[in-house]
Amino acid sequence: MPVATMPPPVPSTPPDPPRQTARFAPPDRIDLRAAWARERDLASAPGARHDAGDHGRTCPGRHGWLLDDGLDVLLEPALGANTAPGYYGFAALDERIAAGLLERLDEQTLATERQNLGPTLGTVLRAVVRRPDRVRAQGYVVGPLRCDERVSVTGALVRTDRPLRLDRLAGRGDDELMDLLTGLGIDDMQAPPDEVTPWWGSPEAVGAAAGDRWYRVWWD
Repeated sequence: MPVATMPPPVPSTPPDPPRQTARFAPPDRIDLRAAWARERDLASAPGARHDAGDHGRTCPGRHGWLLDDGLDVLLEPALGANTAPGYYGFAALDERIAAGLLERLDEQTLATERQNLGPTLGTVLRAVVRRPDRVRAQGYVVGPLRCDERVSVTGALVRTDRPLRLDRLAGRGDDELMDLLTGLGIDDMQAPPDEVTPWWGSPEAVGAAAGDRWYRVWWD
């Protein structure tokens, strides 16, 4: 008599592996001292090649001056994961860090460092210190791996009392916007901002209350 058999079980699809989180995703903090020390060692090693823009030439300054001046401790809370070798962005630099940078950076750097036609580093930092309820700085830090080691601002987050009419800002030279920036002390830009958008970042980063309106003003 034939024996009834069951069909072989269909193998189940294995579950997807758990999604990996970013190593330095907030609220984690990057170990900036260790990262910058490693970058300086790599850049200073015999035969080291620097970023392409330098074509192997000797750097005009010294690798690791940010580390030597203790800026790792000051900046670490504001910096997220680096997106490129030697590059660290910050999204909402506050008055405490801005004040520390104003104390530690020389006046020449504060007066001349700017992102293309945007405002100078010193101008934006002073605006953050004067109006912490209204202004935060956005930008990046180039670490010791590269010859152009620096702190730079690309723009600012600003809080307004009423909505900006972004449809009128396509030309970027809107008088209301420029009056707003000038009133906040951001007044030495060489051209209007390249982009103005609502900012939807973490409310904790700017101490936002319900109904606050924050905008990102950015220079390319």
